[in-house]
Amino acid sequence: MKYKNKIYLLVAFLVFSACEIKWDMNVEFNENFSGKYTIKLLINEELQLYALDIGEESSIGSLNDIITDLPDGFGSSIFQEDAYLGILVRNDFDNIDELKDQFELLKSNENTALLLLPIEDIDFQNNDGEFRIYGSFGELFDTENEIINQSGYENVFDGKLGFKVPGEITKPNISNIVENTIIFEADGVSSKTFELISSNDRPLNPINIAIAFVVLTAVYFFVRQSRKIK
Repeated sequence: MKYKNKIYLLVAFLVFSACEIKWDMNVEFNENFSGKYTIKLLINEELQLYALDIGEESSIGSLNDIITDLPDGFGSSIFQEDAYLGILVRNDFDNIDELKDQFELLKSNENTALLLLPIEDIDFQNNDGEFRIYGSFGELFDTENEIINQSGYENVFDGKLGFKVPGEITKPNISNIVENTIIFEADGVSSKTFELISSNDRPLNPINIAIAFVVLTAVYFFVRQSRKIK
């Protein structure tokens, strides 16, 4: 994508100035696969000034420019967290298709595309009682062609992508899943794939079995009593 080339300008500045980008995106699905999400992007104040400087030669600007270019329907706010300037963007969606359309809308503009900075691809599928999220994080740093070795990129980018989904999560196979939420991490150094699968077709789960047993027992009891009375 075109905006990737200009992101590299920001990344190069980060490496040589020991700055950092913090990116945190959380998507929450309801039982009917409507939902909401937030994207938090934090950058060093020096990077903010640098973005303004290259803004003269590029359409990429400051955090204010990202907010200005946000499509209708997105909520946003700028805040400061310690030594970082931050932007928080939020929106909701009625279904999976609407969520996909919103992501494509963000990626269509060079400023708002920065909100999806590390995500190379992402897709959602919901069929046959199974909900699947899959995609990949891109390599932001071209470590093979840079003078700095890979360790020089440590602590430059901190990225987290979290999903809260309905159903029973079957992949990744993690024993301790808190609030049906899975978090994937991106480091910017290497390409990584991510995948989450949850099963929504659970007619034989323990709760349903217990309810069915109680209902059948009650029906049997009343039918038997009715016959005794006759």
